[in-house]
Amino acid sequence: MSMRPLTSLFRRFLTDRRGNFATIFALAAIPLVVAAGAAVDISRAYIVENRLKAALDAAGLAIGGETGKTQAELEAIAQAYFDANYPAGKLGVPGAVNVVQDGNTVNLVVSAELPTVLMGIAGINTLDIGASSQITRMGKKLEVALVLDNTGSMNSGGRLTVLKAAAKDLIDTVGSAAVSPGDVRIAIVPFTTDVNVGTTYKNESWLKWTWAHPDLCTTTGWGKNKKTTCVDTRTVSKSGWGGCVVDRDEDYDTSVSTPTSADATKFPANDDNIYNANCGLRPIVPLSTNWSTLKSEIDAMSAGGATNTTIGFVWGWQMLTDGALLSNAAAPNAAELEKVMIYLTDGDNTYYRQGIGICNGSSHCAGVDLRTAAVCSAIKDADITVYTVRLVSGNATLLRNCASDASKYYSVNTANELTDVFKSIAQALSNLRISK
Repeated sequence: MSMRPLTSLFRRFLTDRRGNFATIFALAAIPLVVAAGAAVDISRAYIVENRLKAALDAAGLAIGGETGKTQAELEAIAQAYFDANYPAGKLGVPGAVNVVQDGNTVNLVVSAELPTVLMGIAGINTLDIGASSQITRMGKKLEVALVLDNTGSMNSGGRLTVLKAAAKDLIDTVGSAAVSPGDVRIAIVPFTTDVNVGTTYKNESWLKWTWAHPDLCTTTGWGKNKKTTCVDTRTVSKSGWGGCVVDRDEDYDTSVSTPTSADATKFPANDDNIYNANCGLRPIVPLSTNWSTLKSEIDAMSAGGATNTTIGFVWGWQMLTDGALLSNAAAPNAAELEKVMIYLTDGDNTYYRQGIGICNGSSHCAGVDLRTAAVCSAIKDADITVYTVRLVSGNATLLRNCASDASKYYSVNTANELTDVFKSIAQALSNLRISK
């Protein structure tokens, strides 16, 4: 057989270009598919990384304020918070959270394995993804005065019950943020028209037992013998005194100046009046690191009486002022110490015993609003950071202006919202920062 036909056939095969496009495309498509798959899987990896970081930040903030915990306890707490914020159903399979403490910083690291969707074509079946977070603890010491409305309206809608829980949680959060013992101290000032300074001071010269009072009328007898008597002064007996005082005479009522022998500078003692029978308020607690005692005093609070917001502000200020009456506050030191007042009320001012706009506790009293505005201005001038919380009702403009800035004013319509408000404030005060 002649070889010429075979040679001709082979030559035609080598020079034939029909059908080559499909072959070339098939070969070229492999890297294109791998590249497209890589883009998809890398996008998924970025999503996982961001979710890991968010969950890790939450875990870091949760343990950043913890003190006295073992390494194992810290990692268990961190893992619980991480798991809560990165549930198993999310993309990726994370490993255990690793925690390393270094002075005022807490470093957290976690990694996750992400199964690929298309990169498996190139033999890449999983991607390893890492995330880290660094939390910096507070750099300043902290003094906090909790000034809390205990008036009768706080019995409504579970307000006082929710407030107690929220305030105790704040104490736990802020208190545990202390790097060293004594770095955080907290005071409690329950108020109505009065505050309770405690019965141990009944012989102190800064108290006065007779003072000006809105007309107080009593009715005796009946029928022809019925008689109404009104007085504009009040005399209080030391015997049985429950520890309550009302606001000082103008203009000392907006001041933390030390009382002298002058009558106007002294605090009027109060015991049993129609606004706060038998002085049912819990006593003021000066700055303390005894969290158990502070929380017990909050639990013991009860509601009753009318509202004078000025006296609450004044005594909160006193608790944060070095050398003020009953205060154990440190001297101001802006570089190392932050002083903070958290003030909550659920109503308008309704009581004022002196000056313009005397009020008897039954309706809004514009006169005392002016006194409140004056003391708020003085407190902020003293470099004290003021948070105000308006619960359901109260003078919104007054309370907003009393706050150090708009971000530190809260207005809520239900008691249950207090939980988140106090958590937000606690987080700000604990000075935990996501630094990386």
